[in-house]
Amino acid sequence: MIWQKANIVHMGDLYFKDRFPYIDLKGGGSVMGYRDNVSAILDKLDNNTQVIPGHGELATRNELLKFKHMLDDCINWMRGEIEMGHDLAKIKQQGVPQEYQDWGWQFISADKWITTLYEDLNTKS
Repeated sequence: MIWQKANIVHMGDLYFKDRFPYIDLKGGGSVMGYRDNVSAILDKLDNNTQVIPGHGELATRNELLKFKHMLDDCINWMRGEIEMGHDLAKIKQQGVPQEYQDWGWQFISADKWITTLYEDLNTKS
């Protein structure tokens, strides 16, 4: 009974605190769908909600909002790269935007994140 009344959300693997996420494109996932789900959850939280990530320390709504901003920024960045005609190799050579260079980790490196963004958004441009 206490759990249902608590101001807590358990995100599981939908949220890795300050890390790039895993989006299962081959299983039907999409970058935009993922971002939209994070956004929908944010709309239900208040500033006192405790957020339990799938990986990382306990978080706040503001930290989850920071994660959503990373998603938005990376989506916009990748769309710009695709519109400029840059191929995957060129984008990987350039790397992710400076402010997200430390978001890579052993499970989702910056290289893998770039591939995910490119493969999904390049087919939807």
